[in-house]
Amino acid sequence: MIRRVYESVAARVAAGSLVAMVLASCGQAILSAPDGTTLQIFVNPPFIAANGDTAVVSVLAVEKAGTPVPDGTVIQFFTTVGIIDEQARTNDGVARVNLRSNATSGTAVVTAVSGAVSIKSDSIPIGARRVNSVKTQAVDQIIDLRLGKSTAEIGARVLDENGNPIPGIIVRFRVSSDPATDRLLEGSDVPTNNNGDAINKVQTKRTTTGTITIKVEVLAPGSVTAADITVQVVAGS
Repeated sequence: MIRRVYESVAARVAAGSLVAMVLASCGQAILSAPDGTTLQIFVNPPFIAANGDTAVVSVLAVEKAGTPVPDGTVIQFFTTVGIIDEQARTNDGVARVNLRSNATSGTAVVTAVSGAVSIKSDSIPIGARRVNSVKTQAVDQIIDLRLGKSTAEIGARVLDENGNPIPGIIVRFRVSSDPATDRLLEGSDVPTNNNGDAINKVQTKRTTTGTITIKVEVLAPGSVTAADITVQVVAGS
């Protein structure tokens, strides 16, 4: 994720209250970004699981002339949730620190400050469980047109590393075989319930025997794309 901010009066006031040109122990001023510097912030991954998971927060600092700030420029970091390294020095304009989860879950916003310039990250979810595996199934493996049926129920179960279901994860279903004849009745994006299951239905307009293929994707950081789901359509002879 990337966001940019430019020097402003508000940034000056906020930055001044945080770091305003403090003196190092040797009596020399800490090297800060010069006025007019542009900051960009990156968080990878943009999601942190519980139990000490870590994301790398990187800040790119570019002077008004378009060149990186001098090596050794100090960037200070603050976070609303979790634990983050207090500061880092730039190398080729980039400073990196680690953001780690602790006992507190929530949504973190990281602030990076250097001199009169500051930037805030987008929201970073902390403490949620990370998706480890997805199990897909065709609850109804066959649509038998001879019995007057036209729909089949399909589903996907989302699990963490301990095999426990994860609720509230968005699962995306997509018909890849023939969208002109087959459609999803519950839409493409379905959240998992308390059992970790996302349930959907596929309806067909086919009149001949064939195979419906549905691709499944979990919309969560660090997620995996599950195997295809297939449903057989059986027509009369």
